[in-house]
Amino acid sequence: MNIGYAVSDLVLALACLIIAVRSAKARPGVALACAVIAAAALVGVARFSGVANATGAHKFLSLLASTAALPLLAAAIAWPESKAARTGRGASLVILVGGALGIAIVGGAGFALWGQVVPAASALVILVGTIRHRAPRPMVGAVVLVATFGVVAANLNPGGLEPLEILHYGMTAALLLLCL
Repeated sequence: MNIGYAVSDLVLALACLIIAVRSAKARPGVALACAVIAAAALVGVARFSGVANATGAHKFLSLLASTAALPLLAAAIAWPESKAARTGRGASLVILVGGALGIAIVGGAGFALWGQVVPAASALVILVGTIRHRAPRPMVGAVVLVATFGVVAANLNPGGLEPLEILHYGMTAALLLLCL
Protein backbone atom coordinates (compact mmCIF):
# COMPACT_ATOMS: atom_id res chain seq x y z
CA MET A 1 0.00 0.00 0.00
CA ASN A 2 1.37 3.41 -1.01
CA ILE A 3 -0.95 6.32 -0.30
CA GLY A 4 1.28 8.82 -2.13
CA TYR A 5 0.99 6.82 -5.35
CA ALA A 6 -2.77 6.36 -4.84
CA VAL A 7 -3.32 10.10 -4.33
CA SER A 8 -1.24 11.06 -7.37
CA ASP A 9 -3.10 8.49 -9.48
CA LEU A 10 -6.43 9.88 -8.22
CA VAL A 11 -5.43 13.42 -9.21
CA LEU A 12 -4.43 12.18 -12.68
CA ALA A 13 -7.66 10.20 -13.05
CA LEU A 14 -9.86 13.16 -12.10
CA ALA A 15 -8.07 15.50 -14.51
CA CYS A 16 -8.34 12.96 -17.33
CA LEU A 17 -12.03 12.34 -16.65
CA ILE A 18 -12.73 16.08 -16.75
CA ILE A 19 -10.85 16.41 -20.04
CA ALA A 20 -12.59 13.35 -21.52
CA VAL A 21 -16.06 14.64 -20.64
CA ARG A 22 -15.37 18.16 -21.87
CA SER A 23 -13.75 16.94 -25.12
CA ALA A 24 -16.11 14.10 -26.00
CA LYS A 25 -18.10 15.81 -28.77
CA ALA A 26 -15.60 18.25 -30.22
CA ARG A 27 -12.39 16.20 -29.89
CA PRO A 28 -13.11 12.45 -29.67
CA GLY A 29 -9.42 11.52 -30.06
CA VAL A 30 -8.43 13.60 -27.06
CA ALA A 31 -11.42 12.32 -25.11
CA LEU A 32 -10.67 8.63 -25.73
CA ALA A 33 -6.95 9.05 -25.02
CA CYS A 34 -7.72 10.73 -21.70
CA ALA A 35 -10.39 8.15 -20.86
CA VAL A 36 -7.87 5.32 -21.29
CA ILE A 37 -5.34 7.15 -19.11
CA ALA A 38 -8.09 7.76 -16.53
CA ALA A 39 -8.97 4.05 -16.50
CA ALA A 40 -5.34 3.14 -15.81
CA ALA A 41 -5.12 5.77 -13.08
CA LEU A 42 -8.38 4.71 -11.41
CA VAL A 43 -7.25 1.09 -11.24
CA GLY A 44 -3.91 2.43 -9.97
CA VAL A 45 -5.74 4.08 -7.08
CA ALA A 46 -7.15 0.68 -6.14
CA ARG A 47 -3.77 -1.02 -6.55
CA PHE A 48 -1.86 1.48 -4.45
CA SER A 49 -4.63 1.53 -1.85
CA GLY A 50 -3.99 -2.15 -1.14
CA VAL A 51 -6.30 -4.01 -3.51
CA ALA A 52 -3.97 -6.84 -4.52
CA ASN A 53 -6.20 -8.06 -7.35
CA ALA A 54 -5.79 -4.71 -9.13
CA THR A 55 -2.10 -5.19 -9.94
CA GLY A 56 -2.54 -7.10 -13.21
CA ALA A 57 -5.31 -4.83 -14.47
CA HIS A 58 -3.25 -1.74 -13.60
CA LYS A 59 -0.20 -3.04 -15.46
CA PHE A 60 -2.33 -3.87 -18.50
CA LEU A 61 -4.15 -0.52 -18.57
CA SER A 62 -0.87 1.36 -18.00
CA LEU A 63 0.61 -0.46 -20.99
CA LEU A 64 -2.46 0.47 -23.04
CA ALA A 65 -2.15 4.10 -21.90
CA SER A 66 1.54 4.33 -22.75
CA THR A 67 1.51 2.48 -26.09
CA ALA A 68 -1.90 3.47 -27.45
CA ALA A 69 -3.46 6.43 -25.60
CA LEU A 70 -0.40 8.68 -25.71
CA PRO A 71 0.15 8.10 -29.44
CA LEU A 72 -3.56 8.84 -29.99
CA LEU A 73 -3.21 12.05 -27.98
CA ALA A 74 -0.14 12.96 -30.05
CA ALA A 75 -2.03 12.36 -33.30
CA ALA A 76 -5.04 14.34 -32.07
CA ILE A 77 -2.89 17.31 -31.09
CA ALA A 78 -0.38 17.28 -33.97
CA TRP A 79 -2.97 16.48 -36.67
CA PRO A 80 -6.32 17.80 -35.40
CA GLU A 81 -8.01 17.21 -38.78
CA SER A 82 -7.10 13.50 -38.86
CA LYS A 83 -9.76 10.81 -38.46
CA ALA A 84 -8.06 9.71 -35.25
CA ALA A 85 -8.63 13.18 -33.82
CA ARG A 86 -12.11 13.88 -35.23
CA THR A 87 -13.97 10.56 -35.09
CA GLY A 88 -14.69 8.01 -32.41
CA ARG A 89 -14.07 5.21 -34.91
CA GLY A 90 -10.67 6.58 -35.91
CA ALA A 91 -9.67 7.11 -32.29
CA SER A 92 -10.84 3.60 -31.36
CA LEU A 93 -8.77 2.08 -34.17
CA VAL A 94 -5.65 3.83 -32.89
CA ILE A 95 -6.29 2.43 -29.39
CA LEU A 96 -6.95 -1.05 -30.79
CA VAL A 97 -3.87 -1.17 -33.05
CA GLY A 98 -1.57 0.64 -30.61
CA GLY A 99 -2.72 -1.59 -27.76
CA ALA A 100 -2.28 -4.76 -29.80
CA LEU A 101 1.23 -3.71 -30.84
CA GLY A 102 2.12 -2.78 -27.27
CA ILE A 103 0.92 -6.13 -25.93
CA ALA A 104 2.72 -8.03 -28.70
CA ILE A 105 5.99 -6.12 -28.37
CA VAL A 106 6.16 -5.74 -24.59
CA GLY A 107 4.25 -8.84 -23.46
CA GLY A 108 4.99 -11.22 -26.33
CA ALA A 109 8.50 -10.24 -27.42
CA GLY A 110 9.61 -9.05 -23.99
CA PHE A 111 10.80 -5.67 -25.28
CA ALA A 112 9.82 -3.65 -22.19
CA LEU A 113 11.64 -0.54 -23.43
CA TRP A 114 8.81 -0.11 -25.98
CA GLY A 115 6.58 1.03 -23.12
CA GLN A 116 8.98 3.92 -22.54
CA VAL A 117 10.04 4.76 -26.09
CA VAL A 118 6.48 5.20 -27.38
CA PRO A 119 5.42 7.72 -24.70
CA ALA A 120 8.67 9.67 -25.16
CA ALA A 121 8.19 9.79 -28.93
CA SER A 122 4.55 10.79 -28.41
CA ALA A 123 5.60 13.65 -26.13
CA LEU A 124 8.01 14.91 -28.77
CA VAL A 125 5.30 14.73 -31.47
CA ILE A 126 2.99 16.67 -29.16
CA LEU A 127 5.71 19.30 -28.60
CA VAL A 128 6.35 19.69 -32.34
CA GLY A 129 2.60 19.84 -33.02
CA THR A 130 2.03 22.59 -30.46
CA ILE A 131 4.97 24.58 -31.80
CA ARG A 132 3.64 24.20 -35.35
CA HIS A 133 0.18 25.39 -34.26
CA ARG A 134 1.69 28.25 -32.22
CA ALA A 135 -0.60 27.74 -29.27
CA PRO A 136 1.19 29.10 -26.15
CA ARG A 137 -0.67 27.23 -23.37
CA PRO A 138 -0.48 23.84 -25.11
CA MET A 139 3.20 24.50 -25.84
CA VAL A 140 3.81 24.91 -22.12
CA GLY A 141 1.88 21.69 -21.52
CA ALA A 142 4.04 19.87 -24.07
CA VAL A 143 7.22 21.17 -22.44
CA VAL A 144 5.92 20.01 -19.05
CA LEU A 145 5.18 16.56 -20.51
CA VAL A 146 8.64 16.22 -22.08
CA ALA A 147 10.30 17.49 -18.89
CA THR A 148 8.23 15.09 -16.77
CA PHE A 149 9.33 12.11 -18.85
CA GLY A 150 12.93 13.36 -18.67
CA VAL A 151 12.87 13.67 -14.87
CA VAL A 152 11.33 10.22 -14.52
CA ALA A 153 13.80 8.65 -16.97
CA ALA A 154 16.68 10.23 -15.04
CA ASN A 155 15.18 8.82 -11.81
CA LEU A 156 15.33 12.21 -10.09
CA ASN A 157 13.43 12.95 -6.87
CA PRO A 158 12.82 16.71 -6.75
CA GLY A 159 10.87 17.83 -3.71
CA GLY A 160 11.10 14.38 -2.16
CA LEU A 161 8.55 12.96 -4.59
CA GLU A 162 9.01 9.49 -6.01
CA PRO A 163 9.40 9.18 -9.81
CA LEU A 164 5.93 7.63 -10.13
CA GLU A 165 4.36 10.56 -8.26
CA ILE A 166 6.28 12.97 -10.49
CA LEU A 167 4.94 11.11 -13.52
CA HIS A 168 1.35 11.34 -12.28
CA TYR A 169 1.47 15.00 -11.22
CA GLY A 170 3.51 16.06 -14.26
CA MET A 171 1.11 14.33 -16.64
CA THR A 172 -1.82 15.92 -14.83
CA ALA A 173 -0.40 19.42 -15.29
CA ALA A 174 0.63 18.73 -18.88
CA LEU A 175 -2.73 17.26 -19.90
CA LEU A 176 -4.69 20.11 -18.34
CA LEU A 177 -2.53 22.66 -20.19
CA LEU A 178 -2.69 20.70 -23.45
CA CYS A 179 -6.34 19.75 -23.55
CA LEU A 180 -8.50 22.30 -21.75
